[in-house]
Amino acid sequence: MRYLVISAVGDESLHPEWIAGNAGFDLCLLYYGNSDEVAERYAATTALFFMMKGSKYHLLKSFIETNLSFIEGYDYIWLPDNDVSISTADINKLFRIADENKLLLSQPAMTGYISHKVTTPTKNFLRFTNFVEVLAPLMSRETLLRLKDTFNLNYSGWGYDYLWPYLLGYPRNKIAIIDSVIMKHTKPVGKDYSRFPKHPEKEMKELIKAYAPGLRAKIIVYDAIAFK
Repeated sequence: MRYLVISAVGDESLHPEWIAGNAGFDLCLLYYGNSDEVAERYAATTALFFMMKGSKYHLLKSFIETNLSFIEGYDYIWLPDNDVSISTADINKLFRIADENKLLLSQPAMTGYISHKVTTPTKNFLRFTNFVEVLAPLMSRETLLRLKDTFNLNYSGWGYDYLWPYLLGYPRNKIAIIDSVIMKHTKPVGKDYSRFPKHPEKEMKELIKAYAPGLRAKIIVYDAIAFK
C-alpha cells in the first residue's frame, strides 16, 4: 500500500472505526498507555504496533527517524489524533484526493470540538489555505521528511500549524482543507497545561520568533475547488 496512518494512541482510541471497512492504507499505532490488556487488543488490530512513551509529535519524530526506510515506502502519511472519528471509506477518499491533487499538506474538514473556524466544512470540494491544524495533518512523504525535524521544537505542538506552511514556502495550491471529507473531533481540547514546562501560547510565540521571524499567524484561504 502507498498510504499510511500513524497515530499516537491512548486507552480510548477510536482507530477501530478507521479500519472497520476495506482499508486502502496501512495503520501504525504508537501506544503510550500502561494497560497490557489494551496493548494486546490494539496489537491484534494491526501488525504495526509499538509501545512508546511521550507526547504525540515527539513520539512521531522518534518513530520516523528510527524507521526511515519503512516510511520511504509510502507516498502519503496521515497523522490523526486518536479521538478523531472517521470512516474507512472517508480515509480512503482523503488519501485519494490528496494524491490526485499532489497536495503537500492537507487535512479533512472537521466537526465536533473545533479550535479554528477555517477547519469547519464548507460547500466546496476543497480549499487552498496557508494553514493545516496539528490535530490531523496529511503529508506527502517528501513533506513529512522535510518537516519531521520540527516535531520536537516544543512540548505542546502549538505553532506547528503556522510554521509548516511557512517552511514549505506558502504554495497557494498545495496546502488544503478537504471539505469533501469530514472528520469529527470527539473530545474538547484540554485546558490543563500543567504537564508542559511552559504555557503553550508562550511556546508558540517563542517557536515563531525563533524559526519563522516575521511570520504573522493569520489564516488565509487562497482559493477553492467547487464540487463538479
